[in-house]
Amino acid sequence: MKRILIVLFAVVWTMAAMGQNVALGERTPELRIRSWMDDRAAKPGRTTLLVFFHSASRPSVESLAHVQKLGAKFGDRLNVVILSREDGSAVRAIVAPYAKGNLTVAFDDEGRSFEAYNVQYLPFGVLVTSKGRALWMGNPRQLTEETIESNL
Repeated sequence: MKRILIVLFAVVWTMAAMGQNVALGERTPELRIRSWMDDRAAKPGRTTLLVFFHSASRPSVESLAHVQKLGAKFGDRLNVVILSREDGSAVRAIVAPYAKGNLTVAFDDEGRSFEAYNVQYLPFGVLVTSKGRALWMGNPRQLTEETIESNL
């Protein structure tokens, strides 16, 4: 029974990883941003943690405190961008308490960024260099300070 569960988990995990349009070390798709919450755009020229988000996803909401903490730890060396394809009013009440410092909120242009990254689960995070190359990807709640530090 254990073997079956392990094999099933491996198959599902592999399928989810293959579903993403991002390969580590490769250039990431261009973000299609419709607007920024409070007109606060991410600063250019920094490593960026993109967090694909939906307000109805409990794991997405639960990830906000962790990514805010990461953003505060790395200050001017890291952008944290929460990316949602929802209407701003649906997201604002949930995200506003976290949107300070280097954590900004972007609204996807008709889901084009979600589509370009082929996001299969939420939250989904991608750590991207200032030159647009993927350094890390996965559930942002599993991203550690050590992983970010080693990639800055």
